[in-house]
Amino acid sequence: MNKLRYNVSFWLGALFLFVTGGCLDYFDVRPKSQVLADELFSTEEGFSDQLTGVYKRLASTSLYGQEMTFGLAEALTQNYDLATGSEYYEAGLYNYENTAVKNKITTVWSQMYSAIANLNIMLEYIDKNPAMFSGDNYRIYKGEALGLRAFLHLDLLRMFAPSYASNAQAPAIPYVMTYSTAVTPQSTVDKVLDYVIADAREALGLLETDPLFLADSLEAYTYRNDRSYRFNYYAVAATLARAYQWKGGADNLAQALVYARKVIEEKKFSWVHYTSITSSNAYERDLLFASELLFRLNVLDMDDIIEPYFKEQTDKTKKLSPSEEMWDDIYEVSTKAYGQDWRHTYHWTYSGSDPYLSKFWQYENGTYKNFMPVLRWSEMYYIAAECLLNGETKDLGKAREYMNTVREKRGIIIPIPEGADEATLETEIQKEYRKEFTCEGQLFYYYKRKMISPIPGTSITLTDKNTMLPYPDVEIDFGQREQ
Repeated sequence: MNKLRYNVSFWLGALFLFVTGGCLDYFDVRPKSQVLADELFSTEEGFSDQLTGVYKRLASTSLYGQEMTFGLAEALTQNYDLATGSEYYEAGLYNYENTAVKNKITTVWSQMYSAIANLNIMLEYIDKNPAMFSGDNYRIYKGEALGLRAFLHLDLLRMFAPSYASNAQAPAIPYVMTYSTAVTPQSTVDKVLDYVIADAREALGLLETDPLFLADSLEAYTYRNDRSYRFNYYAVAATLARAYQWKGGADNLAQALVYARKVIEEKKFSWVHYTSITSSNAYERDLLFASELLFRLNVLDMDDIIEPYFKEQTDKTKKLSPSEEMWDDIYEVSTKAYGQDWRHTYHWTYSGSDPYLSKFWQYENGTYKNFMPVLRWSEMYYIAAECLLNGETKDLGKAREYMNTVREKRGIIIPIPEGADEATLETEIQKEYRKEFTCEGQLFYYYKRKMISPIPGTSITLTDKNTMLPYPDVEIDFGQREQ
């Protein structure tokens, strides 16, 4: 029966690919899908299977298993020394009209909206019979689905629309809240963020029953099911911090600070310990700092996925790593003697004269095998620090404290000095984003939100044009989208 349910869910997901954004509204598949959905959601197990199917889709190479982490999203940051012929070479030039790049962009869009469609059909059914669920599962499943819907739309907004600071009223993405073949109209940047916040706030309330939230301590939580593989209470709170920060302005930054501090201060996560990184057994080394991950995905066969890109190969066009000069600049090895930074020392391995990222390397029976980071605890410290620099109530001392906390937990023994001014702290936050989120797809959004120009280590100036991925042709042709 489990296999049947999974197959039904998978088929629905494939079907929804065509109707997510609302294009092809003449293609009515509702009657057929209705029968399948009625069967799938007749039991609690069906809802669980549906969520599992969404997480599997997110872990695919089309999304956070590659393109939304170390692939397309990272290529846009200019941290790769890409060889001519690399599948990401044209993306690194922001040549979005290149066929290979367009295909990647189209796949990201369609797969993200397909995942959203799977969430929407689940949300359509979940309120029909709440009494079917055992324990707190109704609240937990609904909270996860709403939280994921907010999270995915926020990432789509950050990729395909202008930044809020650039044009808050510009036409942006469709925020899809129902399963329907009807065209969902575009919303403005501002309105999409309002929808994200509304979904995430509702999710947060529902997830007050989350075992991770209810645990008295981290130690108590360890005896429960691992909720970092699910979109848990703190992943939702982190999404709210991101959304309010993307909006900017005093009131929104105050809210971003509230949610960032919620994640920081409740201490349901723990900093990686030096001994976990330096274990004599390579397969036990926690190079992903897994104890700090608010949300991660299980990427099956990750070894096969990452090996061509992050280990020395005959085909140099596959290599995804910075030049030695770029690498030195990111980690300030020469300028400030920060070479003791664990992210520099343990996340990279030399092969010949070239550095290769080793934090994703996989080992048979490895403790941290198939982990893909999506949301980190450290990001909340950066958000909190930035809010204290740019919000209505400034506190440079506390901002410095948040930054020094992360730096200390990364082995950096030289703190940001007392009395550091706002500009110095802003610069240190920027540097931390480059170090902390290497190959995880977050740096591009930081650059875009701040319109950092030129991009560090380059002469490239950011504009709305090169920071906005174009809509797929099918959306423009059939959905009548404006960008």
